[in-house]
Amino acid sequence: MLLLSVLLLSTACNPEPVAPQDPTVLIIDPAAESTISSDTVTIRAFVERFDLVDKIGQPNSPGEGHVLYYMDVTPPMQQGESALSADGTYAISMDTSHTWNNVQPGTHTFWVQLVNNDNTPLEPPAAVRVYVTVIA
Repeated sequence: MLLLSVLLLSTACNPEPVAPQDPTVLIIDPAAESTISSDTVTIRAFVERFDLVDKIGQPNSPGEGHVLYYMDVTPPMQQGESALSADGTYAISMDTSHTWNNVQPGTHTFWVQLVNNDNTPLEPPAAVRVYVTVIA
């Protein structure tokens, strides 16, 4: 009985290791389906379990990289390939916000994706989108 108690106590004190969680990104502003009365749209993101660093083009290091902001394009998320889209549809940043200027009236799709130092998507990808309507 004493041996069983010791075994149970040692198991309770030494829980199984918990696997680290993947990096995540959320768009905190603007809210989904927002209407904005301006041609300037600022996207604010919340990043968790990922260090934003100024090492663009340097070798990848687990848990660090930067943010790609996209407008009106689905971000490339193919592993091992560049996450950069056509010129003018993305912005590279180490910040948790980006402002798009001169946005035309209409409904737009904005994405935020966390990427490695070499601009490749994370595995698994960490990306989120929001739809925003801009009115004149």
